[in-house]
Amino acid sequence: MRRVIRRLASLALAAVTASGAPAWAADTGLDPPLGIEVTGGADSHGEIVFSFSEDGVEITEIPVAVPKGTPENAVARRIRKEMRRALPKKEYGVDLKGGEKVLISAQGHAKVYTVRLVRNTVKGTTISIARE
Repeated sequence: MRRVIRRLASLALAAVTASGAPAWAADTGLDPPLGIEVTGGADSHGEIVFSFSEDGVEITEIPVAVPKGTPENAVARRIRKEMRRALPKKEYGVDLKGGEKVLISAQGHAKVYTVRLVRNTVKGTTISIARE
């Protein structure tokens, strides 16, 4: 039974490696980038509020004001702007991917970080958060 479990674990590891898992993640011990995906434009004025935590401790809340009529790519740019303003520049990179996804990545440190959606009062705009 143990041999079967080891073999399955080896096959799973080989599959992940062959599937293009980023080599830097294994080499550095850093978390993979965290993606905040925006779907839909703003049908109303509102606010999107994120909570940023490091090693399980909430560091800050990050509010993003969104005016009515803002397209999804512009909502993502607003999120990127506020994330860049709130997070330490030397410790975190914040970029856009494909126009509607904001990527947050650790820059050379091994702290475990998370971003959580606290509140979204913008009608028509959905926010999804996941590791890349």
